[in-house]
Amino acid sequence: MFSRRILAGIQPSNVPHLGNYLGAIKRWVELQNSGEHLIVMLADLHAVTLPRDPKILRQTILETTSSLLACGINPDKSIIYRQSQLPHHTTLAWLMGTLATVQQISHIPTYKSKVKDEESIPLGLFMYPILQSADILLFKSTHIPVGEDQLPHLHLCTTLIEKFYHIYKKELFPMPKPMFTETNRIRSLRHPENKMSKSDADPRGRIDIMDTEDLIRDRVMKAVTDFESRITYDPENRPGVSNLIDIFSGLTGEMQEDIVERAQLEGLNTKEFKEKLIKIIIEHFKPFRIKYLELMNDHSYIYDVLQQGQAKAAVIADQTLNEVKQTMGLD
Repeated sequence: MFSRRILAGIQPSNVPHLGNYLGAIKRWVELQNSGEHLIVMLADLHAVTLPRDPKILRQTILETTSSLLACGINPDKSIIYRQSQLPHHTTLAWLMGTLATVQQISHIPTYKSKVKDEESIPLGLFMYPILQSADILLFKSTHIPVGEDQLPHLHLCTTLIEKFYHIYKKELFPMPKPMFTETNRIRSLRHPENKMSKSDADPRGRIDIMDTEDLIRDRVMKAVTDFESRITYDPENRPGVSNLIDIFSGLTGEMQEDIVERAQLEGLNTKEFKEKLIKIIIEHFKPFRIKYLELMNDHSYIYDVLQQGQAKAAVIADQTLNEVKQTMGLD
């Protein structure tokens, strides 16, 4: 009944890091190139859930879009657009918000974690799960690439679909299914017990995918491992070394056990393995970095791509919103 459609969202927050790439972007490109109907949304409305410096936000929108295009998102094959340029999102969020309860939102784990240190909870933080559901519903998305921590948000979306059907007796939306893109979550290079993140206070914990060769080399060589030089894969007891093997695996497509076996046959110690990994990272991202720098010198092209994506997305969004308004008696 519903055409297969995948919605992927990313907040504009400068250049994505290695974890973003291996956990999401690389998989999106693979889905796109396999012929899937992919929509990539720059979630700039979600980016202002808490206030952002306008100049910095405009710059990060350019950097994130350029990074996606450089990594292989093709505007001729996929739709890539800015969330804020479609007012349909906020309109549908309001309509879906009438079906949600305060209790439902307050029980979402990621919401609870975001507000635990807030003395006064901003309304934007409370509303963002509803907006996430509206994002999915607007395109009648059938599949959503997510990490496991986003499953409660997807559950909220399915709950809203069920309530909409119960009240209005019309099946307008498919039940979206999760697509788990993170086979191995990439950890911080400095604190491998934590996920690689831009919010890490120590920037040495991450590698941005457009970093220079010198910076990549420095951060890999300074990555925390342990006192054992032999290469083994043991995420629980040797998280630092295992994280480097996961990065190696993500970039080459090789299984972790095969990487370990070859490293042991070659007699590589930790330092030598890091040197081998550095070459792989640099070679993998070199063409992306060249393309990224070209794009960042041509802002007009980036804006054209986003505008064309907006026009394509609006065709789908118009139809969905009109159907919802008609069903609810707002036409």
